Amino acid sequence: MQGDGTQFVYAGDEGSRVLLWFRERIRAVGTCVGSGLLEASLTLLYSGIETLGFLAACPGENAATKKTFTDWCEKYLLTRLGSVDGRPLTALDFYAARCGVLHTSSSVSDLGRGGIAREISYRFQGRDGVILILDAKLEPVLLDIEAFARAFKEGGKAFLADLKRDRIRAETAEERARSFFTWETLQ
Repeated sequence: MQGDGTQFVYAGDEGSRVLLWFRERIRAVGTCVGSGLLEASLTLLYSGIETLGFLAACPGENAATKKTFTDWCEKYLLTRLGSVDGRPLTALDFYAARCGVLHTSSSVSDLGRGGIAREISYRFQGRDGVILILDAKLEPVLLDIEAFARAFKEGGKAFLADLKRDRIRAETAEERARSFFTWETLQ
């Protein structure tokens, strides 16, 4: 994944806050991956899944949850990504990894320690992220960061395409995106 920004062409969507957010997120992930900022890349990817899961949630859901995260993973990520050794990953593995990265800057999570999910360790350009203290009941799984970034991008594009086909879901996602930061100069 390159840090040069990705162009998506969806006629009539130029004002879509969802599309604008996604474009910016892909650009940020590309910049971090391209610069070797691996933890920042993972943070952007996991928080991006969190956001897209919330945008994809059924009308009436008012918060991002474990369920909105895992539902998005199951529909848009898992079919596009496997571990380095080809073993399948689960949405719960990704949720546990999200908890580890976002809460402790590591692969350690309560779900991994409890034997509910596998811890994910990472590979980038032939180098593996080293886990100095392994406190998991299940064997960890190895994930390539660049493959993860590509799968996130492709899954996000598939999600956007689904929104194009479902007016209610698109309106719900756009309404939720109204709460996104808007960067302006205030006087």
